[in-house]
Amino acid sequence: MSINEVIVAPKFLKYPRALSLPKIAAFIIVLLAIIWGVFKYTAYITDKNKTLAIITNPKINDIYFLDYRLLSDDLRPKEKYRIAKIVDITGDIVTLLYGDFFYQHQHAAINSIQYGQLSYKDYFQPKRYNLSHNVIKQMHQSHAIYQAERPIRNKLFGNLVGPEKLNEGGGYYIYGKKENISGEAFLKVKFSESNLETAFEFFQHSSELGYAKGQVNLAQMYINGQFVKKDFAKALFWLKQASLQSYKPAILKYGIICEQVSDCNIVDFYQELTDAGVNIKVRKLDFKLDN
Repeated sequence: MSINEVIVAPKFLKYPRALSLPKIAAFIIVLLAIIWGVFKYTAYITDKNKTLAIITNPKINDIYFLDYRLLSDDLRPKEKYRIAKIVDITGDIVTLLYGDFFYQHQHAAINSIQYGQLSYKDYFQPKRYNLSHNVIKQMHQSHAIYQAERPIRNKLFGNLVGPEKLNEGGGYYIYGKKENISGEAFLKVKFSESNLETAFEFFQHSSELGYAKGQVNLAQMYINGQFVKKDFAKALFWLKQASLQSYKPAILKYGIICEQVSDCNIVDFYQELTDAGVNIKVRKLDFKLDN
């Protein structure tokens, strides 16, 4: 090639073709849609993992959002979603209360909490559902429980998930109350090798002093096998002591454990309470376990 020859580049290498305004706008819209999709998917995975973690390790006051169409065929067209709350855990048995309202849309169930409806005394029905933890996990796997949330200090989405808690009467200087409070504090301590032993000792002392709540906490440690081996017989003993003081949580827990012990007779237990002057009003369905 001589120095006089001119090298001509292909047209497509000379000048890039300018994009028109509509094409730029379309490109931006597509890009934003992709970013939004990634954001929504990330949020979905986060919520899914959070729900699984809550289901795996249930706590009292956890809120379950139910697709009730998967649990009942006897529903009206607009009755689709419902809220449930854990009110007790006895060993492997989780006790739920169901809300008295059904919702047509999932966001309406969320709104009901944001509007403070769960703080009403009569929002949850009185009937108790005692379900094994395996049943709860199956409900989650079948999407009957499609979302779970854990309140902080009895609040979720800025509102209470139950009526305002009242302080226990009688003051701090009730026999066994101080020891029980100390036991509960140690039970909550994490990353400590001796916290369960110390909690057990406080609950034992509280129980021996006749404090009903301490007796229930001690029974719970026997039920769960915390620091001590699981022992339903000892758990029933301490639950009975608390029940004889007309302590309703103990009466309900006794019924749950009694269902799992072959030689336990719940009718005899009720009769013993009645003979002791305990006024009991217990629904039979409160103690029906769903395994």
